[in-house]
Amino acid sequence: MKRYLLPVLAAFLFFSSCSDDDTANPTGDDRTKFLGNWYCKETIGSNSTTFLINITSYGESDSIRISNFSNYGNTAVALGLVSGSSLVIPNQQISITNIPVQGSGTFVYQGGNEKINLIYTTDGQSATGVCTR
Repeated sequence: MKRYLLPVLAAFLFFSSCSDDDTANPTGDDRTKFLGNWYCKETIGSNSTTFLINITSYGESDSIRISNFSNYGNTAVALGLVSGSSLVIPNQQISITNIPVQGSGTFVYQGGNEKINLIYTTDGQSATGVCTR
């Protein structure tokens, strides 16, 4: 029996040390990595602009608010749903002028850099956004 204990213990230690700590979320809240201020470079067609957005949590454990979405001002708040490293921006109207928006995104942590890659429509136009801290 002792002969089998050492290989089993070694295998347990090996596999438990192989977990991907970069994707583990100690708080259990997937939104945490998305929260805060982000500099976004938005591209629509051949035009690009850079602006600041702020992402906050609210309500249910998967819900976020994105202020200054698509650079429409801080009162233009898009709502999003987070699951793991994915973000969905459901079809909605934002700002006082009811601008239609919808899209999706992914949080990426690579080489010490945090990034949110977005693909969305805003006021009927296709857009991409790369947001960094």
